[in-house]
Amino acid sequence: MKSKIAEDLGRLFEVGFNIGILACIKEKQIKHNFGNLYLQELQELKFPKMLRKITDKITSPLERKMAEKWSTFFLQKGFLSGLNFFREYLQSTGWNETNKLRHLEILYYQSCFCDESSIGTYAKGYEQWCGEVISQFDQIDNISQYIGSYKGKGEFLRADTLIFLRYGRQFRILCVDLSVFSIRTSEDVTNLDYLEIIRRLLRRDINYLRSKSVFSKLRIDTESCDVEFSEGLKSYFTAFKYDDKESAKSIQAGGYAYSFYQFLREIGILAEDSRLIFNAVGYSDRGISTMSVRPENLDVLKTCYSIYKYDSSPQEIVDARKLVLNKIKRSACYSFDQGKKLVDDILAMSADKINVVRHPERLEGFVNSAGIVPDELMQQLGLSGGLSLRNAHAKLIEKALESAATYIFLTGNPGIGKTTAIAKFLTDHVNDGFLFFYVQVQKTWY
Repeated sequence: MKSKIAEDLGRLFEVGFNIGILACIKEKQIKHNFGNLYLQELQELKFPKMLRKITDKITSPLERKMAEKWSTFFLQKGFLSGLNFFREYLQSTGWNETNKLRHLEILYYQSCFCDESSIGTYAKGYEQWCGEVISQFDQIDNISQYIGSYKGKGEFLRADTLIFLRYGRQFRILCVDLSVFSIRTSEDVTNLDYLEIIRRLLRRDINYLRSKSVFSKLRIDTESCDVEFSEGLKSYFTAFKYDDKESAKSIQAGGYAYSFYQFLREIGILAEDSRLIFNAVGYSDRGISTMSVRPENLDVLKTCYSIYKYDSSPQEIVDARKLVLNKIKRSACYSFDQGKKLVDDILAMSADKINVVRHPERLEGFVNSAGIVPDELMQQLGLSGGLSLRNAHAKLIEKALESAATYIFLTGNPGIGKTTAIAKFLTDHVNDGFLFFYVQVQKTWY
């Protein structure tokens, strides 16, 4: 369970994050419907009062100073995170160009700077706050009816950050669920004046990121492909429903997005055939997990909603983990020679000692990059002489570059020498003259 100071630092991170988004909206001069709502709330928000609330139970001057420094750090970190996140989000949509920003509109923006979010320094009342944010839809008459329906656990009025955007006839629902994981207890609040402590904290976070498997970095993106998701996805989500994992936050955000969509349909803002994309983001101070979903795959978000709103019992979570583990075990058994023995040996490893698992596997047709290419393969490639795989690969690249081909598509395992071969060719032909462009492509997943 988190300590109080960890919860307070999380709230400061959330406040900073949403201030950063508001700063980006102001910077880009994006049209919106919330008027002065958040300006008035922020005018009531006093950081010195929030600091006193956080440190009022701390008696040691040194510990109080440490807590104040961490508080400032998380507020600033949240601000920069929110500012850069929303800038990158707009860039990923293609709406960040000046001529397009004029046509972009934020129909609804939800964040909270009062009550618990202000660490008890600015009391407004949950019902009043709900009424004010829903009032951004001025066509709603009976606001109290909708507050009653959507204020409970798992419903959209509980979301940390919720934005409804419109560009022409395109709509996007962006929901972000935030959390701080680097501080869990009061013992984690260390003295940031010492460089060695900062190094240790950085090393801890790097080790955490390294420890996560490649599967934790998977993203669900139904925007760019036509894929039907199985109902079995619920067991996978449930199995990884940890309170300290970024994936759990994206599940929560997906549930809020689903709830908000139901609300929009209920009040008649969205038609069934509206061009809509859902973006659900689990965002923490050490990682991010995302889902991009189209309405035809709405069941993905419905599953998230069901998992979070209706708490899985401990037994359900255990059962779901067993199902996922058994599927992994079955796949591993079929993927390796004597796979069952390998899986059993891995599962028999003890957590409190060094374990050695030996598994022999014979790979047919494998050639070490430093090994000599067989004569038969050399003939097939049109090469001669005893060459290593690396040098043979370089020769093939050289032949392709000297040919009349306009385009060359170059592939190969990391470290085999692709870039080295290109660089050597250019060095050998430097007197011929050339124009060389090197482009690295990266996709941002929102």
